[in-house]
Amino acid sequence: MALAKKLFIDRRQQMSENIDNTEGSVESDKNWKAIREENKALKEELISYQSKERDNLFKEVGLDRTKGVGKAADLMYEGDLEANALKEFLSAEFGEEVVSGQQDSIRSTVNEGQNRLDALQQSAKAINETPDVTDQIAQAQKTGRVRDSIASKMMALNELDDK
Repeated sequence: MALAKKLFIDRRQQMSENIDNTEGSVESDKNWKAIREENKALKEELISYQSKERDNLFKEVGLDRTKGVGKAADLMYEGDLEANALKEFLSAEFGEEVVSGQQDSIRSTVNEGQNRLDALQQSAKAINETPDVTDQIAQAQKTGRVRDSIASKMMALNELDDK
């Protein structure tokens, strides 16, 4: 009986030590969670600073990271965040003319082309815009001339017969 009591007491002490160890590990888990959250926040802040630094670097060289050559270079460039290193990369990958501000000339060429397309579209609209029969009837009724109104209505009836 004494031996069983001694084993019971030893077992009870082991269980209390396990509980104490478990509480310590729970506290350390809380510390690890705080460390993970801090690490995540610091990584996000680092990414933000790197993005701003890249924006400034590309602006210094004369490129826009969201358009054209600047966008392509941003996707490809993995070097130092220095203007000279970026210029060397650009001249090696895209040629010397990009470094000297070709993006501005490309932008002006695109703008000129867009202006031409807009002018062509306007002239095509003017050619393709034949007045609709209902518009002609409405216009004739606005003017108040009975002859025009009757003529436009007759034209509409003729179109319906042709269909």
